[in-house]
Amino acid sequence: KIPNALWANLIQERLSNVDCIKQGWILEGFPENQEQARMLQSSGIFPRHVVMLYAPDTVLIERNGGKRLDPLTEEVYHTTFDWPSDPLVQQRLVKPEDLSEQEMSNRLLEYHRNFPEVFQIYQKVSKSINADQPSIDV
Repeated sequence: KIPNALWANLIQERLSNVDCIKQGWILEGFPENQEQARMLQSSGIFPRHVVMLYAPDTVLIERNGGKRLDPLTEEVYHTTFDWPSDPLVQQRLVKPEDLSEQEMSNRLLEYHRNFPEVFQIYQKVSKSINADQPSIDV
């Protein structure tokens, strides 16, 4: 776990680089809670757009169970949606250790606990998108 203040400093430092200023930036999975969102604001970081993907918990848990990792390239694949065509890559794939159903349930519980506060902070700039559909439609 990285302390929230360190996250805010690291993000502020990175977003002050020329490429982020000229081209924009994307944060994935951050902020996770109200404290982190407030720290971004106090650091002067105000996103113009916030995209929130949503799907039923059962769908997320099922998708999580199909994830596979190539330890050589660190590419992520899925047993149903994105299986590699190369047999050598298929043989290397492993199930990530931190993706147990219990761990996923704990993460979802934490998300549901924190989402309303984070959503309230960004509601004027947020867009919710149903992720329980083909990725091309998302």
